[in-house]
Amino acid sequence: MLGVCAVVLALGGQPAGAEMPALREVSRLDIPSDHSWLGTRVGGISGIDYDPDWQTWALISDDKGQHGPVRAYLADIQFQGDQLTNVEVTRVLPMCWGSGRLMTEDGFDPEAIRILPLEDYFGDPTLLWASEGAPDRGVPTTMYETCTGATRMDTWNSPESYRPSRRKGIKNNKAIESVAIIGRRLAVVASEEPLKQDGSEYIRFLTYDLDTPETEPVAAIAYPVGPTPESMGAGFTGLVDLLALKDGRFLATERSWNFAGMHDVRIFLVETAGATDVLGMDSLAGADFTPARKTLIADLGDTVGNGEGLCFGPVLPDGKRSLVLVSDNNFKPGEPTHFVAYEVTDPDGLVEPVDRRRRK
Repeated sequence: MLGVCAVVLALGGQPAGAEMPALREVSRLDIPSDHSWLGTRVGGISGIDYDPDWQTWALISDDKGQHGPVRAYLADIQFQGDQLTNVEVTRVLPMCWGSGRLMTEDGFDPEAIRILPLEDYFGDPTLLWASEGAPDRGVPTTMYETCTGATRMDTWNSPESYRPSRRKGIKNNKAIESVAIIGRRLAVVASEEPLKQDGSEYIRFLTYDLDTPETEPVAAIAYPVGPTPESMGAGFTGLVDLLALKDGRFLATERSWNFAGMHDVRIFLVETAGATDVLGMDSLAGADFTPARKTLIADLGDTVGNGEGLCFGPVLPDGKRSLVLVSDNNFKPGEPTHFVAYEVTDPDGLVEPVDRRRRK
């Protein structure tokens, strides 16, 4: 268990003098708001992932049952060279309980999805996804594992410090927004904004051992979110996705917004080496600890709308890696869903995907 707890706390940092990676947009594809996928309305896409071995993409909608069932999708996102050419949904996955009954209860709010490359279930991977829940109505934020038939297999609880009350816990609609796979059966989750008791500066990255369902996290570190860009004026900033890299690094996607309808999306390289384990801290406000460190590598501004999901895509013809970002149109009429592909220039190998099959 000690090795699991230390997995995001004791890995290598950024090499001295390393050149920061850079992103360049190479292609985008917009899906109209009135489009449908296999009889379901397109919209609310808040998470995306890709498994190159399985050659399948996973998407999740944050539809709360208003435009169809609580659902994810399997898809074939097609490239010709470095150009996005089509998003073809191959399967709709209405989420079900273990009994096969649809998850129709009020309070589901899916926000993140990752593919777990296990081969124990008829040769197919499984899916790890998170729901923000509805803290104002007592519905907890929860992480689920499902098979690709969309039947729930296991559940992981949020810790006591996350359970909402007047002065503590997660904020409504600002709960678990990110899931990252950091090794075989190991995951990190993070909320969009800090807990009520943690002040306004730090979000907790929680590490879960997926071999022990129905349990709480085994480690946590603090991540400095924000601030909101001055160009936004009065606004709000949150962490909307987290992508695991080698050597304890992450790509963190922060999204800012304001009541004028402006968005600003930024991507940061995160280093966790030397960060303090804050799992046992009741509050981060005013506490003494060493947080993770972040470096801005891409300011996308308002070019991707309400960007929420980020994953690695296929290797491009020039041998460079790609990233694909998807936007959540909130089911607004006339607002498309953006799929945007980026070429990654990474001379010092800082943005290398973690091996999800390897136990750290």
